[in-house]
Order: sequence, then C-alpha cells, then structure tokens
Amino acid sequence: MLIIGTSRIAILSGQASGWYRGRMSSLFTDTTYLQYQYGDSEKLKIRIETHQRYTAGDDDFYEVELSHIAAEAGMAALDVGCGTGRLSGTMRDRGVRYVGLDASAGLLKEARQNTGGQFIQGDAHVLPIPDEQFDRVVAFGVLYHLADWRQTRREMRRVVRPGGRVVVSTNGADAMKRIYDVHREAALELGYTPLPFGSPAFRLENLDEVRAVFPTVQRHIRKTALVFPDPEPALRFYATNRIDMIEGWQTSTEHRARLLPLVRSKIEAIIRREGAFRVPKNYGYFVADV
Repeated sequence: MLIIGTSRIAILSGQASGWYRGRMSSLFTDTTYLQYQYGDSEKLKIRIETHQRYTAGDDDFYEVELSHIAAEAGMAALDVGCGTGRLSGTMRDRGVRYVGLDASAGLLKEARQNTGGQFIQGDAHVLPIPDEQFDRVVAFGVLYHLADWRQTRREMRRVVRPGGRVVVSTNGADAMKRIYDVHREAALELGYTPLPFGSPAFRLENLDEVRAVFPTVQRHIRKTALVFPDPEPALRFYATNRIDMIEGWQTSTEHRARLLPLVRSKIEAIIRREGAFRVPKNYGYFVADV
C-alpha cells in the first residue's frame, strides 16, 4: 500500500453561477474555469467521445498510448490528472498496481464508483507522494491546463523510480485552431471580443524544456484531424469549452445561446463547400526513460 502525504448543449448554454470576475491569462489554465469544466465528467465525456468517433486515421489510439506506457505485471503506475480513471481497468488487467491522482473531487468520485482502484486527490504541482515510488508516471492531456507545468515535470521526475518511464501527451501549438477561427468570426459578428487563440501553456514544441529534466526524452508526433460530416457533433464539441473564449465570460453566459446558431450556420456552410468540417489537431507524446 502506498503511503500518501497530507450534455447537452442546452445545459452548456445555461446561466452563470458566481464565476470568477477577474481577468485571466488563459481560459484553459484559469483555475475557476477548470473547476467548472471538471467538476463532473459531462463535458469531458463529450470531448472524449468526439475524439474517439471523429478522429481521422487514428484507430490505434489506445494501442499507441499503451505501447508508450509499456507497463508490465508487477509494476506500479501513477496517472497524474486521471479524471474518471479510464486507465485503471487496463492497468489492473495487466497486473499493474495503478494509482490515479486528480484535483477534482467530482471526477474522483466517479472514478471510485466506476472502476474501483486507488485514487487520491492532490495538486499536480506538488504531488503528495514520496520519492521514487512508481515504475511508470503518466499525464495524458493534463499539463496544458497547468500554469506551472515545469514544476509538475520536476515532480513527475521525483516520484519515478530509476529505470522507470514518464509518458506525457499534449497538443501542437495550432491544434483546434480551425474551430477557434469559426468561433472568432461568429463572436466578432455578434459584437463580442474574442480571446486570442494563443498556444497551450504546454505543447509539443516544448521539447527542449522537457529535455532539460528528461535528457533521454523522445517526442512522438501524430498528425491528424477531427472530421465532422455534419454540424451537430462539432457543435456539441465546441459548446464544451471554446464557446467561452470571449471577454466577459466570467460575468454572463448569454453569449452561448447567441453563438450556437451562428456557429452552426458557419459549420454547415463549410460542410456544403468542402464535404466535411475538418479540424487539424496534431498531438503527441513525450516518452522519457530515467
């Protein structure tokens, strides 16, 4: 036993509920917005389902992920930002002792109900775990939500055993830009000020910074896209987060009901013109043996 230290579109277009009213540097690292996003799994499940069903030419996604982890029976694995614990069952079936860590009490409650296993609530910036406890430490689609991902990178290095492996996934700098471009155009037409696209705080282009802590790291890039043959799944996906990329999202959610029909019409026009709405989303893995 490890000893641990101290949708629906209608729902997504509802009214605000006392959100933070200050400014922020990025929607996707703002802690209050992340609490809204990950208080439960509703919006996360929509995004996961979208990636599973509409990613072009990426049928072997989970096999690639597991091949990078390369966990064997008798090993111990830490899943940083585990969410609802989707890796738990697979690791258990392979004879791996799995521990999931997440900041969201809501997601961890679902993880415990759905998968069992060992889950702990904690901050990825300061992992509540002693040194050198795990043979595998993974963080999939998590570090770009952290304002200080460099600290988390050091923490992951601290808790992995010599001879172990760290695996981290993230997006490229321009991933999902096309859906943002549609959002921006619609927002401007409606008189809103869209937030700048920018880049995720942690992205595939950060290889040199990752190498500073993990000298042996290898970067594996997968170039693909979401391809939507009709507008509804694209709209559901958009409504889970990028719809809020406007100034003033903190004080009101009225923009959601206004943006949805206009974004729909723009996606429909693209589909009529191109046959599908294609959204490039390069992503990949940093794999480091220590």
